Amino acid sequence: MSTARTAILSALPGLILGGFALSVLAGAGEIQPAANPTERCTLYFSGNITLTDVPVARTPAQMARGLMFRKDARSGMLFSWPEAEQRVFWMRNTLIPLSVAFISADGTLSRIEDMTPETDDYHYSAEPATDALELAQGEFAKRGLIVEARLLRRECHSD
Repeated sequence: MSTARTAILSALPGLILGGFALSVLAGAGEIQPAANPTERCTLYFSGNITLTDVPVARTPAQMARGLMFRKDARSGMLFSWPEAEQRVFWMRNTLIPLSVAFISADGTLSRIEDMTPETDDYHYSAEPATDALELAQGEFAKRGLIVEARLLRRECHSD
């Protein structure tokens, strides 16, 4: 790995954490309805696997909040970006054990990582990702979603 790439990847978590912290602090003490996802999707995967009513985080406030402070994962959360890039997740203020699947631009689940509640351990995508799906730990295996499964399509609607 080149020195420049190593420097960028090692700085990435701090930059992302700083950006999320600023977006959260900017709204400290205010009610932020924009932090609650207003879009939900049905996700269709290879192997005839379907997940329904999955909330979608698209804005920085929604992504910063994610599944923090919840006591159950419910139908999980899909994080979606317009461009494929290296992604990183952690579990600060997240009370429940989750797993994250990173999804490449062609829909392939490239990595599934288990994450420990209330930690700042970084979980990186194996390659650039346009989406990441968080579910309660064990749900990927229970539903038959494995690395190399493909997100074939999504049908979304606003609440």
